[in-house]
Amino acid sequence: MDNLYDENKNEEITEELVENETPTEEMFDEEGSFFGGGDNTYVKKADKYEDVRSSAFTMLIVGMLGIIFVILALTKVINIPFSESTAWLFYSIMSIVFISFAVAGFFSLRKANKLKAEAEIENKVIDEIEKWAKDNISQSVVDSGLDLNESVEILYFSRAEKIKNTLMHQFEDADEGLIELLTESIYTKIYEDDEAFDEEYEYEEETTDSSEE
Repeated sequence: MDNLYDENKNEEITEELVENETPTEEMFDEEGSFFGGGDNTYVKKADKYEDVRSSAFTMLIVGMLGIIFVILALTKVINIPFSESTAWLFYSIMSIVFISFAVAGFFSLRKANKLKAEAEIENKVIDEIEKWAKDNISQSVVDSGLDLNESVEILYFSRAEKIKNTLMHQFEDADEGLIELLTESIYTKIYEDDEAFDEEYEYEEETTDSSEE
């Protein structure tokens, strides 16, 4: 991670981007995702950690409650009207099931703790990438060299691809899936958030002019 960020590349980023192919409308998927998405969508380790931790606690709770239930039933605290042969089979199966839940929950909790440490590292990388993008990537930088008269879909893809290439060039050790995920959020901040701000600003100006009249 120490070599993740190279300050000497800052001035070279926009000049050395390599466009592998000219985007076409077919390359732009139906859902409007930059890079296909679907089953290949990158999931941040922080989200994985939350999912695994939630599953671990669920399995542990179910397993422990089940084991307590079996113990209470065996000690006749809870009376279940089974014959001896049926009760033996029932308690055996239930014991195996609930113990399996508890063991699986324990190992999932260990996995969650490992993911938590990885998520903390990844979050630092994400913060670094987003900070760098905020300082170095703007509309003028992204639109430089692009044909702004292209269709909305192709222009959308071209801008996203350029942002991705810029980040991949600057952060060579970062996971490509993470870069693609951040590309979408960075694109939104650069274009869609700015458009919303411009519309709000124009509305405020019109309201001010009307009140003055």
